[in-house]
Amino acid sequence: MASPQTTTDRAPAAPPARPLLSAEDRRIVELVDRYLERGLDLQRWWRQAKKSDDFEERFELAFTFNRPDVSYGFFGRAPVGGSELPVLGNFQTQFYDQPKSPSDDKAAAARFLDRQLRRFVTRYFMRVSDFRDPQPYVRDDPQPPPVLRPLSLCTGAAVQRQGFGYKQLYYKRRDGGEVGKFPTSERTAIVDLRQIGTTYEWVVLKVDIFDFSFSFKPFGEHGPFLTLPLAESSLLILSRDFVTIEERPRDGELGHYGLGYAFIKNPGPSLLGWGPGEFDAAFQTIDFRVLEDGRIRVDMVFVANRPRRLINLPPDPVQLAARLAERASGGAATPLTSPLRRLSAGAPWNVFSFDPIFGFVTFANLATGGLAASQLCISRQQIEKGLLLTHFSQHYNTIVGSLQTWRQIRDWLDEAALPRWVVTGESA
Repeated sequence: MASPQTTTDRAPAAPPARPLLSAEDRRIVELVDRYLERGLDLQRWWRQAKKSDDFEERFELAFTFNRPDVSYGFFGRAPVGGSELPVLGNFQTQFYDQPKSPSDDKAAAARFLDRQLRRFVTRYFMRVSDFRDPQPYVRDDPQPPPVLRPLSLCTGAAVQRQGFGYKQLYYKRRDGGEVGKFPTSERTAIVDLRQIGTTYEWVVLKVDIFDFSFSFKPFGEHGPFLTLPLAESSLLILSRDFVTIEERPRDGELGHYGLGYAFIKNPGPSLLGWGPGEFDAAFQTIDFRVLEDGRIRVDMVFVANRPRRLINLPPDPVQLAARLAERASGGAATPLTSPLRRLSAGAPWNVFSFDPIFGFVTFANLATGGLAASQLCISRQQIEKGLLLTHFSQHYNTIVGSLQTWRQIRDWLDEAALPRWVVTGESA
């Protein structure tokens, strides 16, 4: 859907030869076609459902004080992969920016802003979509051994990030269908979106979603609670079907520039039963629109399968301990835990797993004859709405955080003057 490129705004040339794919790489690449089609099925369903307002349930999701933002969540049933899939999702639209110039030629100012935003979205947004919170200054504090660190009050040096950290992994070229792998040096310099559909058929990305968790509080705000860490890595498929580059798309708009992707379900077992990296089918779009008066609006849509379970706790303590070790180490412990998991994998009870969150909900409603859901909101639907609210907040904060980066660059078209961290996507 990309519009014709001008001589001053052409997509860059194709990159050189890439590294060879490993067996693990090929395993992931083989999943692309399946999950891309599932994401596109969901996108087609969403467009029709929004147009006709045909949802099983639509509900208000969030309210932002003194800001012109709108959002809603929904439940529905979508045809995906030849069968009907229960789905949930949310739509959110928020104000982004507008010209602050006293110029009398407001139309010219709006056109300038449109050109700037087109370059920012198509080339740099995915490179600068993560950011850091203010960090404590660390000078000469001692560094205790790992076993004692939970007891230490020394100022920590751990980096706290927000937003989305994208990295590009694999690609399929449009001319000839070659499938390849991006070298490590180019992982954070996400390709220009104008190359999707021209140079590349698709690109597989990995995204680290920072500071993303959901808290389950069955005993109230001040009682014991369980925090479900959803800050997982997800594999994404960026294709031409999710990229929009349109000039004058409709009356009242100068430009529409957007990106989106389908999610790949991570191969292999996980403690999570639903969430980033564990969706059976899902897509996300982020669309920037420039109005004729220069105001910029951002629309975001997320749709995924409804969760059958949130956590997969195996009854085998060996399997559970191995999964916890792998999760705590970010995968570094996998070479050590894999032999143990293989030894216990044949046990007959390992075909089952337990979800303590949905299990509690089911027990509470059986014990109270449904009063837990009707009077205390202890229900699957309420938990799902909480998950959507968490998703809304994460995307809302990512867009707000990107605004400071967008505003600090005077001219996004002047690449020679851009900071290195913007061009490479690597910040200190």
